[in-house]
Amino acid sequence: MNKSKVSRTTDLQRLYRHASHVDDFLINRDDPESNLSSPEIRLLAKLDRFVWLSLETEFSPFSIQGGAERIMTGQQNEHGHLLPKTASLNQLFVSRELGRDLVSSLPRALEAIATDKTAANQLRYAPHIQLLLEVFLGHPLRSCKPFKKDWPIGQMGEIMAEVHNDFVAQFRKAMLARRLLRRELHNWNWGSQENLDNLNFCLDDLFDRHGNLTILHLRLFHDKNRANLISASVEDQYRDFHALRACRTKFLDRMRRKRALFPDKPGYIWSIIPSLEGGYELHLTLLFDTATLRKLHVAKHTEATQAGAVLEDHADQVGKYWVSVATGGRGSYLPGDRDIRQNGRDWVHGEVSADDTLQREKLKNALGYLVTRRALVRLKNEPEGEYFGMRERKSRAAHQLVKEGEKGK
Repeated sequence: MNKSKVSRTTDLQRLYRHASHVDDFLINRDDPESNLSSPEIRLLAKLDRFVWLSLETEFSPFSIQGGAERIMTGQQNEHGHLLPKTASLNQLFVSRELGRDLVSSLPRALEAIATDKTAANQLRYAPHIQLLLEVFLGHPLRSCKPFKKDWPIGQMGEIMAEVHNDFVAQFRKAMLARRLLRRELHNWNWGSQENLDNLNFCLDDLFDRHGNLTILHLRLFHDKNRANLISASVEDQYRDFHALRACRTKFLDRMRRKRALFPDKPGYIWSIIPSLEGGYELHLTLLFDTATLRKLHVAKHTEATQAGAVLEDHADQVGKYWVSVATGGRGSYLPGDRDIRQNGRDWVHGEVSADDTLQREKLKNALGYLVTRRALVRLKNEPEGEYFGMRERKSRAAHQLVKEGEKGK
């Protein structure tokens, strides 16, 4: 079998890391009365990886030993009985390190997605994931519970690993028969990979120019009363979405003129993220030149001391500016370092040195969910429009020309 013509448009390693962040934000864990279960977005990243592994090779996930071959050769155990069928992971399909979990957990992952009521009612999946689910729902693999590769199933002497192999074969046929799938995937992923590349370039460019950066993450809300994306009418959801966009546009415009709060035109990256019960919210990351921000803090601290006041944290100053200027007092904010979703070991806050390659890479990984969320999952009623943006700098092409010019000197 030749490689599928369906191109892989997303980085699967990054998708798997970002999926857990998307999962956290979709569920409003701040509400103790919420009974909404996790939509298991992490499983979508796993299914995505499995799809591409299935299409990149003609081999089956399992190698089968036994059956007719052992009857013909008379292979017997120590008691003189013919040896039963057994299965092992086929390392021509996937490495043992990756495959043990990925292949064996596939039926459970598919069943979890297929039976999730929240997902069924509210979420849309990428075309290749939807097709995988459709094939699974009509295939005997669904009855392999729990999945044990060597367990017999049915009256024909098959073991579960053989059923798994047949499922992959049927999915490959369905994938190749779906002539428009390539176009569907292109439309679904349009811009995600390019935006991810631009995000990484933007961060590298900022570190190259400033050396050290100070990172602030904020979750910004346009109104304290927002439309529930499960129970509210589509009209109310759309109204909230466009209201948030208007607040975002106003805030970014005012940032350019508020030098006392945003010195030296800091870099910024934003994304509109849905929370099923909490409505749409704006995730904003600000990237300040550390030396410039320190000077600003020293000056403000002196002024506050002389006035007998306490200088507020810079994230609070930004958050309050959002509430007063962008939302007219109706909104609210949450700094990332006080948010349990943005305060784990994968997140980066505060000062980061240009020489700290580990922290820089962690920052890229943490912010990647802002771009790849729509490649992983969308809401069925999700409005059209921009969901991601950043401060525009010089183009990547121009940056490359400068680099080449420097080499030629």
